[in-house]
Amino acid sequence: MNKQSLYLFGGALLASTALTTGSQAALIKQSNGVGGTVATTAITAKGIATQVFSGTAATAGAVTITNANVSSNGAILIDYTSTYNTAFNIQLDIAGAEFTGTPSLVHYFQSTSGGSLEAVTSVTGCTVQTLSDKILISGCDPSSSFTATSTSRVDAIAVTGLTYQSAGALATAGTSVTLSGLIRNSANTITFENITAAAVITSKSAISASVNTGSALTVDNTASPAFTLLTGATSSATLGSITYSGTAAVGTDLSFVFLNGSVASTTEVKVTHGVLSDAAFVDIKYIPTAGTTLTRSVGNVSSGSVSFQVGGASLAGANITIQFNGTTAISAATGSATVTPTAAGPAITATGAFSGSLATLSRGGLSIQLNTLLPTASTNYSSFVRLVNNSTVAGTATVAVSNDGTGVALGTYTTASIAAGSTLTISSTDIETALAITSSVSVNYKVTLAGSFNGYAQHLVYNKTSGVFSDFSGFRNGSLTVDP
Repeated sequence: MNKQSLYLFGGALLASTALTTGSQAALIKQSNGVGGTVATTAITAKGIATQVFSGTAATAGAVTITNANVSSNGAILIDYTSTYNTAFNIQLDIAGAEFTGTPSLVHYFQSTSGGSLEAVTSVTGCTVQTLSDKILISGCDPSSSFTATSTSRVDAIAVTGLTYQSAGALATAGTSVTLSGLIRNSANTITFENITAAAVITSKSAISASVNTGSALTVDNTASPAFTLLTGATSSATLGSITYSGTAAVGTDLSFVFLNGSVASTTEVKVTHGVLSDAAFVDIKYIPTAGTTLTRSVGNVSSGSVSFQVGGASLAGANITIQFNGTTAISAATGSATVTPTAAGPAITATGAFSGSLATLSRGGLSIQLNTLLPTASTNYSSFVRLVNNSTVAGTATVAVSNDGTGVALGTYTTASIAAGSTLTISSTDIETALAITSSVSVNYKVTLAGSFNGYAQHLVYNKTSGVFSDFSGFRNGSLTVDP
């Protein structure tokens, strides 16, 4: 921006001192010091985590923040729109906190080649008065302070040693401490330009963390045997993930960015999920983006849960994966994870415990379990399974048979193809013949039916004496895709 402006004062034409206009406004920038280039953008507010204040305005108000926390070299730069070669005053206002202490000043002129800053050797008359809500810089007179190369002007002023207190507003996430003000003539009768308000400290929420639910998983009813694999013919999948992000409160560093392992020395990740009690379960893994993979197997499961003790070096984004054996049917299940970080020391405020759901597992297609099927050896009753294909395509079903009393598996076989909209009736004799089971009156059967089609199954019991059929379908587990 062209900083050369003209105006009449007391009948004299003065150069390089501007009256305020709607477009004239000084900017607060990051000071780069002597030889540095004036920043092209306003200062970026440093973030401070609300947890350093324990979430209360009273605690926040007791914290003293120095300008060293706000600026990398302990200074902010007020970059004038105009340039000044006559006396001027500056009023620097604050909102969201209070000033304390006495700051120091360094005046600069901006070289015409490259825009680098060069210090003015001396500016006479400057006095500084610190009030709680403003700093008054009065009587600065650069008219006799220039070298041969300074082209008789001042372009900017660096303010060092600013200290902020009573910053109770920072206890609320999203609020800021802001600086603004005015540049006036020495008599405070003319405003040369405004100082655009700029946030120098912003209160952010500290470390945020979450458990992210993985994509829903479908147990494949077309696998062989049925439901032993997930869709895609795989025996492993990701149940979910854990992520960490944000800004932490570390000592007096207001801009500390969360890094792997920097917020907690140890963290417990507890997973509770139905799959951990499944007969097909092999192991579950905590796989961080950095650090060591941790594995828990059947022996680590207690009351449907497993825990990982994650060291600080492994505290990063992580996936939680599950492994099945690929031969035993997988049940439908839901679950969750809870994460409890432990702070590494008083200088660090970590996130509190958090939890979230993990992926659900559901069976695709037909999945029905019928109990108390009577053997052929029964003298008074016979059991029949009526299996209905309600889909628009033909399909087979697998029949997994076990001892209804002990749960011992007796075998699995595949039915003939069932046409769309058709019914297949399976008798106890069919089951015993297909699996070479010797019928005994002391052994009833439990059958698990799985098919690639939508449909339902009924368990019918025939009374050989009265000739009456009874529907025993209420003795079942699982879900019907279509109720009978």
